[in-house]
Amino acid sequence: MTDNPSHEAAEALRTIGRNVEPPGNDLGLWLVDGHECSDAELIALAQLFGLLTEPEQAR
Repeated sequence: MTDNPSHEAAEALRTIGRNVEPPGNDLGLWLVDGHECSDAELIALAQLFGLLTEPEQAR
């Protein structure tokens, strides 16, 4: 994967069939199944699905 947590979250969500794409020029926003979310929300969503571990759990 990548060192960028939001890109890692996007790839993880895609593996479970979610449509994830950047909506345009704003690199801090994403479209997930047509709903706009921030980088932090994207990462939280991937964590909610158990696709990413929270940083404090990874230690």
